[in-house]
Amino acid sequence: MLKSSLEVRKVMDKFISEHLYNKDVEVYFGGDGNQRLRGRVVGSADGVLVLENGGRRDYVNIEKVIAAWEV
Repeated sequence: MLKSSLEVRKVMDKFISEHLYNKDVEVYFGGDGNQRLRGRVVGSADGVLVLENGGRRDYVNIEKVIAAWEV
């Protein structure tokens, strides 16, 4: 059964909170290698991943993420 967009966001928020919180990650959005962000995971709620890097915060739509890994 296909999950709704809301269900997918809830699962991703839970996964990020339990496994990636406070870790340095790189997030890939597809395309060429420039479509990536790096940072420390400082939050994830309501389908938004929050990364902090060098005093800047990036707010990422979880639905746009193809892959993420620890760095």
